[in-house]
Amino acid sequence: MGAHDPESQNDDNIFIGNSENESNDGDKQFDRGNHPNSRANLQPFQKGVSGNPLGRPQRYEKLKRILNDYGSEEQKDWNGKSKGTRRELVWEEIWRKAICGDMRYVQLLAKLGCLDED
Repeated sequence: MGAHDPESQNDDNIFIGNSENESNDGDKQFDRGNHPNSRANLQPFQKGVSGNPLGRPQRYEKLKRILNDYGSEEQKDWNGKSKGTRRELVWEEIWRKAICGDMRYVQLLAKLGCLDED
């Protein structure tokens, strides 16, 4: 039988390398994340202090900032008379469509509480 014959190889020598299930040099096995070396640097946060003070990063933060600036620009009619900001024009359009009976806009205003009396 040749050196590469599968029957001549011992099953223990088939895999050479590290394995999570194997013990190297008699090391004690630890569950994931419980090895003393991985726990050595962990320090608890002080009471009342968040580990992430800024929170989760906001998505589209740059786009939001640009759109807010754009929405603040004043619009003028063909005579140069102010019609209000773009933001105000959008609000007026939502109300106009709701008044005309478009139920999507009526539902939007109701959901936002804009139809409730103060």
